[in-house]
Amino acid sequence: MRTLAVLRFIRCKTVPAILLAGLAAFACVTAPALAQTAFPNRTIRIFTQFPPGAVSDISLRILADRAGARLGTQIIVQNQPSAAGVTAAREALASPADGYTLAMLSNATAVSAATYKKMPFDPLTDFVAVSGMSDFAYLFLTNYGSSLHSLQDFLSQAKDKPGQLNVGTSAAGTTPYLTALLFKKAAGVDFAIVPYKGAPDLTVALLRNDIDVAINAYGGYREALTDKKLRALATTTVKRSVFLPDVQTTAEAGVTNFEVSSWNGIFAPAQTPAPIVDRLAQAFHDALGEPDLKQKFLDLGIEPWSGSAMELSARMKAEIARWNKVVDDNEIERQ
Repeated sequence: MRTLAVLRFIRCKTVPAILLAGLAAFACVTAPALAQTAFPNRTIRIFTQFPPGAVSDISLRILADRAGARLGTQIIVQNQPSAAGVTAAREALASPADGYTLAMLSNATAVSAATYKKMPFDPLTDFVAVSGMSDFAYLFLTNYGSSLHSLQDFLSQAKDKPGQLNVGTSAAGTTPYLTALLFKKAAGVDFAIVPYKGAPDLTVALLRNDIDVAINAYGGYREALTDKKLRALATTTVKRSVFLPDVQTTAEAGVTNFEVSSWNGIFAPAQTPAPIVDRLAQAFHDALGEPDLKQKFLDLGIEPWSGSAMELSARMKAEIARWNKVVDDNEIERQ
C-alpha cells in the first residue's frame, strides 16, 4: 500500500517515466517477499495416517499445539487412516504447496514404499522433509515366568532348536515383522514368525505362552513390564532405551550388525518454498525442545526427535533402501 501511495504521489509531480518504471519493478519484486514474511496468516493442517487416540496421533497433537503457538496460528491434525498412509499423503499433495498443508510420514511409510509394487506417491520426490518428531525402539519381550532371561538365552535356544521357537510380531509387512526377518539373518538363527493384529493380542499370546518372544514397540507394554507380567530381553537400538536403562541392546547381546528404530516426521509437498519450510522447521524444532513437551512424549512411551530436515530426508531414504533389501532377501511378494 505504501508503494502504491508513492507511485500516486510521483505521478502527481510528473516524475520521468523511467523512474516510474523502476519503482513499479521494485514493487513487483518486494510483493512476494512481503507475502512470505506474512506466513502463516491462517490455519495449518497436518494429515496423519494414524487413527485418533493412537500414540502417534496424541503426540502429533501435542507438537502441533506447541508449534502453532510459536507460529502464531492454529495447527490442526486431520486423521486419514488407510493402508500405507495413502489417503493422508494424497490429501496433503492435493493442496497447494504453500506450507499450510503438511503430512506426518514415518518409518511405516518407508516400509510401505518397500512392500508395495507401486505407491501412488513417492515419499522421496513428492515430499520435502521439514522436521523430525519422535523416535522409539522395539523390544524383544517374553513372559516374566519364561526360562528366557536374556537375549543370549533366546539365541542359544534358537540355535539348539532351529525353527522351533515362536516369535510374535504385528501383521505381516509391518516394521516389527520385517525386523524379525532382519534379525534372523543378522543373528544367524532360525525361528517361526507368528503375526498378530497388534500389541493387545501379542500381550495375551505371551501371557498364555502361545509364543516364546514378541517384537514390538515399548509403548504398548509399559504396564505389563511394570507389573512384572512381561520381561524385556533387549532393545533394538544402538543406545539403551531411556525407559529401560537396565535392559541390554541387541548389540550388547552379541548381534552387532543389527539396529532398528521407528520414527515419525513432518513433511511438506515438494514444491513448498524453502523460506516457508525453514520457518516451519524452526517452529517444530523449538517446540520439541520444550521440557514439558519432552516429558509428555516420554509419558507416552516415545522419545522426541528434533532431527533436521536433512537428517529426516536421509533417514527416509536409508530406511526405504534397508526394507527393500529385506523384502528382496526374503523373496516377499510385493502387494
